[in-house]
Amino acid sequence: MPVMTQGAVRVIILYPEQTEDLEQDADDTSVEAIKASLRRALQQATTGQRIPLSQMWEGIDAE
Repeated sequence: MPVMTQGAVRVIILYPEQTEDLEQDADDTSVEAIKASLRRALQQATTGQRIPLSQMWEGIDAE
């Protein structure tokens, strides 16, 4: 059976470095834009304006 001894415990806490020039990620969409998009999508779905699933991904591989 291992012998346990009492001793000091050291905890290291790392904080991210704060920079003055925070670059906004190009993929970072604002919450307001996401909410607006969801509202439009819900309105289109409730009024029957929808794209058939078979056509949804047409042309996605076109370069």
